[in-house]
Amino acid sequence: MSIKALKKIILCKAEVTQGVDAVPVVGSDALLALNANVTPANIRYIDRNAAVPFFGNSGQINVGETMQLEYDIEIAGAGAVDSAPGYAAALLGCATAETIIPTTGPVTYNVVSDSEKSVTQYFYWEDQLHKMLGAFGSVELRFSEANVPLMHFTWEGIYGGITTSAPGSPDLSAFQDALAMTKANTTFTLHGYAAPLASLTISQNNTNVYKNRPNSEKMHYTGRSSTGSVTIELPKIAVKNFVEICRSGTTGALALVHGTTAGNKVLIDAPNVQLTNPRYSEADNLAELTMDMNFKYSTAGNDEWTFKTQ
Repeated sequence: MSIKALKKIILCKAEVTQGVDAVPVVGSDALLALNANVTPANIRYIDRNAAVPFFGNSGQINVGETMQLEYDIEIAGAGAVDSAPGYAAALLGCATAETIIPTTGPVTYNVVSDSEKSVTQYFYWEDQLHKMLGAFGSVELRFSEANVPLMHFTWEGIYGGITTSAPGSPDLSAFQDALAMTKANTTFTLHGYAAPLASLTISQNNTNVYKNRPNSEKMHYTGRSSTGSVTIELPKIAVKNFVEICRSGTTGALALVHGTTAGNKVLIDAPNVQLTNPRYSEADNLAELTMDMNFKYSTAGNDEWTFKTQ
């Protein structure tokens, strides 16, 4: 029998011990994910390179394998100002820490350099269960005019097998209705300027490395250098001279609020953004400016950017 490609369920749960199945359940650990794709076995091979008196293929040897997964999740609030969103486990698996302020919120996710949490993820394709264990990820925040903002997650973890298992029905009630990025729904400032925003990406750029050694087969979170790109309507230099800001290397703040209703708001803040590589373009007979961004840390560290729900 064929597998119906659109029938997918993804479960995600933080692990107590890295690589030990956290056993996510369909009733509480399901993600409202879009554009999901799995690489069932990312196998590392070595060639044998045998010395023989003829040409041919001597085959390869498997020296380790992981599973890879990617998907999008809509950027939206949690339903209550002091509740973790339904996608909290996914953010935690991307080397962030969670802080909840009771009653008033917000719920904050900030990047970390240690004490990172691994996750177990189950990917169901109809009744074909793919298990990924001890996984670490990286997230990219994507905003585009007149579209729903997305978080794009990429994951790699230990191959946990593929079996036949009935998935059950996911509970997605923790996920709020998404809103498009428009003037009514979104506010944005960059270096103190309320720029008409065409697009924005913030790439976490985590480095996650697989090692298969005697006594240890696991993923390692080994680094992060967050960057991004922004496209805005080009202001006159008398209003804001972004080219000179790029030339000087001056840092400034980025602030974005998406959503207007308590319980369905997301706030993104980055206090030390360096703008680089300014370049012009045109769209619908409007001049636009695109710049790359470096999200710099302060002397305290682990504060390049924060993601909050409230």
